[in-house]
Amino acid sequence: MSEKKLLQGALAGATVILALSGCTSTSPSSTDTRVSSSASAAARPSPTSSCGPSSGEEVAAKPIRALALPSGLSDARWDAAHADYSGYEPCAALSWSVVTIEGSTPSSPYAILLFHDGEYLGTATSVPYGFSPVIARGSDDAISVTYRYAQGTDSNADPSGRATATYRWNAATGRVDMRGSTPPDQ
Repeated sequence: MSEKKLLQGALAGATVILALSGCTSTSPSSTDTRVSSSASAAARPSPTSSCGPSSGEEVAAKPIRALALPSGLSDARWDAAHADYSGYEPCAALSWSVVTIEGSTPSSPYAILLFHDGEYLGTATSVPYGFSPVIARGSDDAISVTYRYAQGTDSNADPSGRATATYRWNAATGRVDMRGSTPPDQ
């Protein structure tokens, strides 16, 4: 075998090893890229040493089935088939999925499911809020949620109220810390 072919084979092998070792890194990403929950998968957090299932739909299926229905909507069902799984990252310190009810309207309730390394943690709030939230990744371990809500004479098509909360994975406590606000009780 020629020296050139041997070198090419070694380089190809090293490339494969580097590509496969991505899921074993223990250093979180230091980027501060903001990605909307509806944006493409261009900005991804760096993998940690343990990653969950690769499919957001797979990991969220059981928690969605177990979610309590919002007060006054006992005949409703959470719509897992149309949930937004774009914020789920199997290797992120904190990621999310968003689900609303079947046959939803703009003001229907939305629940934000939170995950750590692909493991379901619970919902961002104890009650779901109406209107689709806008979620942005701040870092591998933090997300920002802007909740929308109607105020005054707002129509359901164009709520003007905004409340913003930041959720951050706290490695020391093994919990998510929340800062900021949620919509006022209506």
